Amino acid sequence: MKQLLVLLFLVSSMACFGQNKDALKDISSVTFYGIDFTRAKVYGAKEGPMQFKYTFDDINKLFITEPKKYDIGKRLGVNVEVTSLEAVNDANKTINPDEIMTTNSGYTLDEKQIEEVIKTLPILSQEEKTGLIMIAMLLNKADARATYQIVFFNTKTREILYSAPTNGKARGFGLRNYWAGSVHSAMKKLD
Repeated sequence: MKQLLVLLFLVSSMACFGQNKDALKDISSVTFYGIDFTRAKVYGAKEGPMQFKYTFDDINKLFITEPKKYDIGKRLGVNVEVTSLEAVNDANKTINPDEIMTTNSGYTLDEKQIEEVIKTLPILSQEEKTGLIMIAMLLNKADARATYQIVFFNTKTREILYSAPTNGKARGFGLRNYWAGSVHSAMKKLD
């Protein structure tokens, strides 16, 4: 039953993204902020919450240290003018380790929670630009899969311009590489 639910989520997320990708045609360049893990939950992992909190920063660093592999702009067909991880790094520092783990394998974020992540993102610039962020939702070790929300937003008004779910299979050795594998896999589905 659990596998059927995961399959339904996969199919619906791919269909949802494909249908609305036309909304991106008017966006020529973006500032990419990385992955916000502030609302993420981890299910079924043996590692402790503090290990995950440190790993989240290490995963975001891959957008700088391995830009060709983690080129989200290429996958979405938009020019990433700047990759600026400061806002998500600051936000991710506020994560309470006691709230990272969950026993709910169906955990997800609703529209209001996604809007709240965007509104509270500590972006200092008041320029009106298009921002792009991945919001991590569930890192499910039992299914070796993670779910994310891709969000384009106005950096000044924080209005969400486009949002779509995606997910990726986790793979790799070590905690960072394992979950970074899910990011890479999720990005490949954005083509």
